[in-house]
Amino acid sequence: MIRTVGVTEVLSALPGAVVVLFAFITQLGDFWFTFLACGLLYWLGPWTPKLGQGLTRDRTAMLVALLAVGVALVVSLKGLLGLPRPPGAGTATHATLLPVALRDIYASMATGEGYGFPSGHATLSLLVWGGFAWALRVGTRRGRVAVAGTIIALIGLSRLVIGVHYLVDILAGFAVAGAALALALGVLETPERVFGLAAAVAVAGLVVAGVSRNTAGALGIAVGGAVVWVLFGDRIPEPTRRGVAVTTVLGVLTVGSFLGVTFGLHPTPVAVTPLAALGTALLLALPLAGEQLAKNTETAAA
Repeated sequence: MIRTVGVTEVLSALPGAVVVLFAFITQLGDFWFTFLACGLLYWLGPWTPKLGQGLTRDRTAMLVALLAVGVALVVSLKGLLGLPRPPGAGTATHATLLPVALRDIYASMATGEGYGFPSGHATLSLLVWGGFAWALRVGTRRGRVAVAGTIIALIGLSRLVIGVHYLVDILAGFAVAGAALALALGVLETPERVFGLAAAVAVAGLVVAGVSRNTAGALGIAVGGAVVWVLFGDRIPEPTRRGVAVTTVLGVLTVGSFLGVTFGLHPTPVAVTPLAALGTALLLALPLAGEQLAKNTETAAA
């Protein structure tokens, strides 16, 4: 089978310390990291330390929308094609190199489950890190692209080193994400349209791949983002110094708690869609409350 021809076996035979290092590098393309990074940049905007130059609310909302597109593409294509991962993808090698207390965490980082084509990490990393290179205004455009490209390449390589993907999976993820990124930034251009694209892909995923927690969640993220940005996008103020602090504290308490409870309950696919929509809507709409609360506090103190 052509898909199995590649370098996975060779790279996964690297020294244990190298494999462990790449298990940490791969987190830069994981959903939890990309969600956290996009969410924080959206809340902090121009007040992001050393990175905030030129970060408007629209530009950071676009990052969240790109993440939604990536999630929708990954779950739809994986469910449709149903291609397996390499043998041993569910086993964390070299775990004994780490302290006992870290081995369970390492196992979750260094293994893969579910279908393998295309690579979700490759798809998300190109869309999100490519979006960072577009949204940020630090340094030169060439420099940002070089940094983003290096990180994206390392994430793709990490999936091969830890043995959870074939090379074709990585290349397919990059190709799909590259086309989606070009469409989003070059044609659609606004967060509501990109969220709409994510919703369309997610609906297609439900039809062709069936209803699952993943496809239902992808739909919820896309719909929640689209609804909030269409209804409130023009009313969400640009971040202020005081407002950013209030929004971030509120966000950690509310969105963090919401996600923790949601994942802890293991909801059914039917419940996942509204929960994912509510979580995304909360993330995007929270600055309305944060900025207003900061303004009221400042007025009361004057």
